[in-house]
Amino acid sequence: MTALSRLNPIPTAVRAAFTLVPPFAAFRLRSNAMRAVGFRMGRGSVFWGWPSVSGSGDVSELLSIGELSGFNVRCHFDLEDEIRIGNQVSVGHEVMFLTHSHDTSDPHCRAGRKITAPIVVEDGAWLGARSTILPGVTIGAGSVIGASVVVSENVPEQTLYMGSQKISLAKWR
Repeated sequence: MTALSRLNPIPTAVRAAFTLVPPFAAFRLRSNAMRAVGFRMGRGSVFWGWPSVSGSGDVSELLSIGELSGFNVRCHFDLEDEIRIGNQVSVGHEVMFLTHSHDTSDPHCRAGRKITAPIVVEDGAWLGARSTILPGVTIGAGSVIGASVVVSENVPEQTLYMGSQKISLAKWR
């Protein structure tokens, strides 16, 4: 159960109703239901599957999505801090947005105190299937994140990030 569900039973009921709806069906209705329970999403943005959401407090206040962005099935939003997603962002299957981690400086307890930081995904970016975006990362406008890549540092605009390589997309024009 998410923090949003504990505060209000309506999101839980809405999510439960959509478990009966197959992925990719009724995506506009699903997206409108997400807006109805408090998530801020711009015109034309859609979810093809209900995302997993976790966090403390009113998590719906911590997620903002621009216009014409699309989210594939089984995405996860860890909303311990803010996640801002721009316009025309494409998000693949099972992408994870993680806004918290732990202080690792103590050798006796590597999972120390909780540390949070926001995530920003700028306009026109594409996040490949199963990519993981770690706390404090900004993904620049027009960048492409390859499938299964763990993004632990900022990605400049117009950059292809695959495996451990970064390639400027400006060269490819």
